[in-house]
Amino acid sequence: MVWLGLPLLLAGTILLFATDLDVAGSILMTLGAVSVVAGILRLRRRSKDRVTGRSAVETYYRTSTGKIAAMIAAVVYIVSPIDIVPDPLLPFGIVDDATALTWLVIAFSQEASRRRRRRQA
Repeated sequence: MVWLGLPLLLAGTILLFATDLDVAGSILMTLGAVSVVAGILRLRRRSKDRVTGRSAVETYYRTSTGKIAAMIAAVVYIVSPIDIVPDPLLPFGIVDDATALTWLVIAFSQEASRRRRRRQA
């Protein structure tokens, strides 16, 4: 869900700031943010063995609560109109949002690869 939500979030941001399509951009940003948060919250679930359907104790990996909270805070920061550097101060106003988005992508891909590695071990 996160990999679907990130492009929606990015497309909504571009539509919102680069064009006059404010409503469409806001809708895309909201859909992307909801999808990303739902995907991040799924990181706390236990992995199940695909063959038996039972909880796989030896392949169990959960993302820490602090990292999930930081990821959700990054999504909220990207979507919220309140920023450290205001967006009208181009290009500096966009850099803080881009930095939060970059960190979010890197953090999620690290967690996804950790889960994958743990599942294969």
